[in-house]
Amino acid sequence: MGWKYLIILNILISSNIYASQIEIKSEPSETEIFIAANANEKPMKLGKTPFKQDLDQLISTYVKENTFILTLKRKGYEPYNVLFTKTSSVDINLSVNLKVDERISKVKEHDKMMIELFNIQKLIRSRNITDALAKLSALEEKFGQFSIVSELKATAYYKNKDIKNSLSYYRKAFALNPDNSDAYKMKVYLEKKLGVYSDI
Repeated sequence: MGWKYLIILNILISSNIYASQIEIKSEPSETEIFIAANANEKPMKLGKTPFKQDLDQLISTYVKENTFILTLKRKGYEPYNVLFTKTSSVDINLSVNLKVDERISKVKEHDKMMIELFNIQKLIRSRNITDALAKLSALEEKFGQFSIVSELKATAYYKNKDIKNSLSYYRKAFALNPDNSDAYKMKVYLEKKLGVYSDI
């Protein structure tokens, strides 16, 4: 992921007569903190959150400039980058809520879908078609692009002897995924049974 520089507008900055401090907190905690003078320099590790240090000491030790970049990194989360400019003796308090990596979020969502499909299969096998169809309709709203959802809904209708709706959803499953051979076989079988045909 490329650098995203965020000019801090929501940090708490308060003037005081003592040596300025920088304090960094994050959710989740134990997030690694890196510092660099600019985007062309290799970041150096400061430590982990929660973090607190004298600001002048941090600048003199790591960057030797009043403008610097802080990066918060944690596995499974998107990195957080922020550009700081020290203009006066102030305390800086930064609190960050890290966002879960989008790829991991999608994997978790797909895992939930597969678990729900497994439970729906058990409902269909036990002839609890009404509950199975209700759960499939809910899944269809969120995962309608997956042919397995339409195929399983077609199966539920077939078990309930609703051949027309079953054919409709087998056609949909095959349209979503032409490699779904099971959906194709059932589509052809039901079309012959009903005496109807389609170009799909």
